Amino acid sequence: MTIKVPFKSNFKAKFNKKRITENLGLKIVALVVAILLWYIVVNITDPIITQTYKNVHVKILNEDVIAEQGNTLQVEDNSAIITTVTVKAPRTIIQELGSSMDNIVVTADMNKLSSDGTTVPIECTVSKFADKVESIRPSSDFLHVKIEKRKTIQLPIIITTSGEVESGYIVGNKTPYQNQVRISGPQSIVERVKKAYADVPVTGFTGMISAQADIELYDEEEELVPLNNLELNVTNIKVDVEILATKKVPIYYSVIGIPADGYGVTGEVDCTPEVVTIAGEKSVIDVVSEIKIPGDELNITGQTDDLVTIVDIQNYLPQGVRIADTNTFSGKVTLKAYIEPYADMAVTVNTKDIVFKGVPFGYEAELVGSSDKVEIKIVGLKQNLEKLDVSNIVGTIDFDDYALMNNITEFDEGVYNCIINPELPEGIRADEAVTIQVRLKKNEE
Repeated sequence: MTIKVPFKSNFKAKFNKKRITENLGLKIVALVVAILLWYIVVNITDPIITQTYKNVHVKILNEDVIAEQGNTLQVEDNSAIITTVTVKAPRTIIQELGSSMDNIVVTADMNKLSSDGTTVPIECTVSKFADKVESIRPSSDFLHVKIEKRKTIQLPIIITTSGEVESGYIVGNKTPYQNQVRISGPQSIVERVKKAYADVPVTGFTGMISAQADIELYDEEEELVPLNNLELNVTNIKVDVEILATKKVPIYYSVIGIPADGYGVTGEVDCTPEVVTIAGEKSVIDVVSEIKIPGDELNITGQTDDLVTIVDIQNYLPQGVRIADTNTFSGKVTLKAYIEPYADMAVTVNTKDIVFKGVPFGYEAELVGSSDKVEIKIVGLKQNLEKLDVSNIVGTIDFDDYALMNNITEFDEGVYNCIINPELPEGIRADEAVTIQVRLKKNEE
């Protein structure tokens, strides 16, 4: 049985096939052109561009791997900062990333440390849209490092001050609330550190200062050691600094005792220094006018030559007062008392000029058969004897002294052998007892 297809259906199929295949080459060209146009449009509206990020910091990963081995990690050649990182991506992605470096992630994983322990590869990515970024390239491919043994030391903190206090004031005690610092880091750097300082500025102050002072480290040549790569258990400390008023005061001293027989003290005493500068709270030092050294410190008893003694006047400072600058003055004063042997000479006393003292009531005194002059030997320091005017020496006879020396309570008429006492200046005395006869007789009524 034969089935006949209607003429109309056959014609339609042939017509559609003809339409599809007709001008096929032209249609393919049109398709390619359309694709190119689409690509051009896309690139015009969202082209691939580059963005450069400068001075990007490298984040070090797994740094504890180094510490667990008892080592330290030092980044060298400033390689932890990448000069430029260039990102290539569609403009919309670049715009999303922005110009901030926050979205640029640069890392160096210490697990990938090179076998010679000097470099670690640098890896770059972005924090978002990583799958749409065509490329990201750093200007440096490696982090340069130095691995070194870790060392820890402990040093006392030296407190210093800088600047100038007001005139008439000085810096007093400097009291830190912590006096030690612990320093850890690479052995070569830690071994350079010899001193730890904390400085407090004092310019213009006239009273107590309480301040936070940063700790700075110095080497043997007093060169500053940077704190980079070092760990300190404390980086600054609280410090109290006294600011004290100053005042110049004289030193007062006295001499006690008697030199050995035949010697005398000249009265001259050297004191070095004679004036000292003291310091303290202004209200305290305002009432201090002198520093007194007691006589016990300058006792010439039994001396046959000059007495030199060194006295620490800090033992005699009032409470709350101190020596202003113990760097230039230790507080020790040198005292020197001059001792010389006595010289002697003979002087003449005119008997007619003798003065009677203490004559008993109702009596009168007169010399008995004496010569006109009496010679008396006197002793004293040579310098005093040379100044003595021998022409003006007057002799005296004192009955009160006679009664005391001879245990007499009441005088009677009679003749007494009395000692002539020449009137001499201080420091000169008679060396011998010269007597003369004196008659006491009752007054005639």
